[in-house]
Amino acid sequence: MSKDYEFKIVTKDLSQFSKIYLVPLADTHEGAYNADHEVSNGYINWIKEHDNAFTVLNGDLGNFALKDTSPELYEDLITPDEIYGRLLARFEPIKDKIIMITRGGHEEAIFRKTGTDYMAHLARELGNIPYRPNGGMFAIQLSKNNHPVIFTGWAVHGWGGARTIGAKVKKAQDLMLVADVDIYILSHDHTQNTTRANILTPPRAKFSMKHPCYMRIGRKLFINTGGFVAYSGYVRRKGYTPQDLGTPRIRLEIRKNKEDGYHKDLHCSL
Repeated sequence: MSKDYEFKIVTKDLSQFSKIYLVPLADTHEGAYNADHEVSNGYINWIKEHDNAFTVLNGDLGNFALKDTSPELYEDLITPDEIYGRLLARFEPIKDKIIMITRGGHEEAIFRKTGTDYMAHLARELGNIPYRPNGGMFAIQLSKNNHPVIFTGWAVHGWGGARTIGAKVKKAQDLMLVADVDIYILSHDHTQNTTRANILTPPRAKFSMKHPCYMRIGRKLFINTGGFVAYSGYVRRKGYTPQDLGTPRIRLEIRKNKEDGYHKDLHCSL
């Protein structure tokens, strides 16, 4: 990797679509004895079956238990290489739909111990998918009636042990201080949530010094992705609350009206 790769924006030209779905996947914890593969496979299959569905893989895809980490090594009883092989097989069917891959805390822990970066291997073997271990910015181009529009996002796995909903949401909202994009994706806390900020902005087109100009309302989405681990083990032992399994689905669409012309329309559902 070149030394400036972390500042390189990941780009994806999807101009054949005017509307897509972005379904970020994280915290599947492959190899954990309490990982719910039925639920996570449902999302993977949904992405596979819909031409206009894509994903960002946002860390902690594998459990990678070690003797001195929270995951239960002796309950998982699986080697890191076997976990990696399973991940490769699971994501192979949607490899052309992965925008970007980041690294989570579990992958970080084994990287620090052994020097092996399994997410870097995954990105390379799935077809040189852009890899940003510490998080990164992406830009997706859609088009409608030959009018291209670019949607931007920032994805990072996350940090800390927030317990309340407010603390988890605030972490996602704080990413607005890091990057100026349309969509912020944060994982790690195993809690599905979506909030939005409507912000006054100057017009991005039809700006004139001779005629009245009016502010417009721009939307930003803050996404907390969910997890795919049943309520047991260290999650239960440390007093974390049970969470719904799954992840939000983001809709990116180009719309047109008289005031804004062709413009971005952002929505998210759980």
